[in-house]
Amino acid sequence: MEYKDIIQSHKDFPIEGIEYLDLNPIYKDPTYRNRLVRDCMQKIVDMTPPFFDYIGVVESRGFLIGSILANEIDKGLLLLRSKPGRLPGDTKKISHTLEYGDSQMEVQTGSGSVLVFDDVLATGGTSQAAVDVLTMAGYTPIGALFPVELTFLNPTLSVPYESVIKY
Repeated sequence: MEYKDIIQSHKDFPIEGIEYLDLNPIYKDPTYRNRLVRDCMQKIVDMTPPFFDYIGVVESRGFLIGSILANEIDKGLLLLRSKPGRLPGDTKKISHTLEYGDSQMEVQTGSGSVLVFDDVLATGGTSQAAVDVLTMAGYTPIGALFPVELTFLNPTLSVPYESVIKY
């Protein structure tokens, strides 16, 4: 069975006209989850041999596999939060557009190189916001990784990226 066989599609979610790809069946099944982690690890090695300091995980679905990857390759974890006021200390914030509305992203300031990780690359709006806010906060984004890429939306991103499953 392939990933696409267990990823579920939900039409008109979260709003009419959007087809939502639900990766929860992968997360629920340890065999598929572990396979996805291995496949993501291979993409990291192929893309950038892991010469970076942090994996920047995008709230909230990027937190799941991204934190496992950070643990596996002994890298720090940076939280890119979409809910305002959830990070203490000095932060930078940016507003951006999703396929189905507006959002924001916030990160604590710091330094170091970062691989951005989120679950799905659609148009690239959220991922580019992650790159931009990390740069504003003092970090150097070096690339991005996604379990799923929606190639038919022609995503654009200012850093190199890889994906495991392409639609």
